[in-house]
Amino acid sequence: MTKTAALSGLIMALLPALLPSSALAGSLECAKVDVPKHIIADHGGRWVELAPAQWQFLRGVYAADPTSPTTLPVGDRAALAQMGGADFGLVFFIDGDRACSPIVVSRDVVEMLRDVGTGHINHAGQGL
Repeated sequence: MTKTAALSGLIMALLPALLPSSALAGSLECAKVDVPKHIIADHGGRWVELAPAQWQFLRGVYAADPTSPTTLPVGDRAALAQMGGADFGLVFFIDGDRACSPIVVSRDVVEMLRDVGTGHINHAGQGL
């Protein structure tokens, strides 16, 4: 499956959940967590609750993105959604029972998330 096809499939699957007539929790960028979680599962994807260090890392990714609002994302945790075979992901910031502010993250960011989750440290080498 190509990246474009996987992303298109994921967005099309989630679109009904993000429309005003769905189970939204007060804004167009939040939905009850179970809504996107079940949509991802129903389409063969994975939903992974992330560790606190990974959530903090993603807050920085969100803040550094020039297309994001000039505030930190809501919530106190995050989840990574991936469709089968896709090397990129969709991150949701979780605020209570709501999944908010979804952002697409590249393969590189997914790999960095794994490194953060395992505590992997890169070293510069010999030094001076």
